[in-house]
Amino acid sequence: MSGLSTFFLVYLLMPLAYRLAWKTKLLDMPRGRKGHSKPMPLSGGLAMFVGLLLVTSFFAGAQKTVAVLAVGGVLLVAIGWVDDMYKAQQKDFPALPKLLVQVAVAVLAFLLDIRFRGISLTWLGAEDGSYVSFPVFLSLLATVLWIVGLINMVNFLDGVDGLAAGATAFSAITLFFLSMFKGQEVTALLAVALAGAALAFLRFNFYPAKIFMGDAGSMFLGFALAVISLEGTMKGATLISLVVTVLALGLPVMDTMQVMISRLLAGSPMYQADRRHVHHRLMSFGLTAKQTVVVLYLVSLLFSGLAVFLFLYG
Repeated sequence: MSGLSTFFLVYLLMPLAYRLAWKTKLLDMPRGRKGHSKPMPLSGGLAMFVGLLLVTSFFAGAQKTVAVLAVGGVLLVAIGWVDDMYKAQQKDFPALPKLLVQVAVAVLAFLLDIRFRGISLTWLGAEDGSYVSFPVFLSLLATVLWIVGLINMVNFLDGVDGLAAGATAFSAITLFFLSMFKGQEVTALLAVALAGAALAFLRFNFYPAKIFMGDAGSMFLGFALAVISLEGTMKGATLISLVVTVLALGLPVMDTMQVMISRLLAGSPMYQADRRHVHHRLMSFGLTAKQTVVVLYLVSLLFSGLAVFLFLYG
C-alpha cells in the first residue's frame, strides 16, 4: 500500500516540480558532456523526497528511520538544490560543502543507532554465535563510509535518462523482499515506498526525459538506500547478509568500483569527472542511451536475483 501511495503522490507532484523548476530557472543547460539538447528541469528529486516523506510518515509514524530520512533528506536536498542552482547558472559548486553535509547526515544516522554494530565470525569457522562488536570509532567510520559512499555511487550513476531511478527501483524492491523475509516491517515499508517514488519519477525520466532528478534527488536516493540497508539486511552482520546487501545494490557498487580501479591504473584523480562510468563505456561501443539503460536494467535484475537466491539458499 505504501508503495502505490508513494507512486501516485510523486506522480501527481512531478508536474508541480516541473513548473517550479521553470519558474525558478532551475534548468540544466545543454553544454559540454551533456547528452540533452534543450534545457531540462532539475527538480524531480524534490518531488520524490516530499512524496516519500509524506507517505512514510503516515504509514510508519514516528520511527527513528523515518526521522533520519526526513532530517537527512532535508539537508541533502537543500545542498543538492544549491548545487543544481549553480549548474543552472553554468557554474561549478565546490565539492567540500556537499561532502560535509553527507558526513553530517551519516553521523546523524549513527547517533540515532542506524549503524554497523559488529560482525559474526561464524563464516570464518568460529563457533555458532561468535560475534565481535565494533568499537565506537570503527562503527562510526564504517557507517560514514557506507552512507557517504552510497550517496555518491547513485549520484555518479545519474548520467543517462532513467538509469539512476531504475537502478534505485531494482535495489529498493530487492531490499523490500529481503526485509519481508526477515520480518522487518518498517524497512520493508520504506523500501517499497522508495521503489514507488523512483518508478513514478521514471515515468517522466525514461528516455527521452522530461525532467531530471538533479543532485538533490540522486543524493537523497543514495542516502535512503544506505539507511534502509543498514536497518535491514545489514543487521545480520554475517557474510551472507553483507554479500546479499552488496548484490542488492549491485549496479552502483559495480560502477563505482570499476571507475576507481580504472582511474587508479590511469593515474587520474579520483574526484575528476570523466567518461569511465559503465554507461559511458557502453555508449562508446555504439549503444544508444535507451539501449544502454535497458542493458543495465538487465544487469540490475541479475544482481537482484542473485541477492534473493543467496539469501534463501546461501
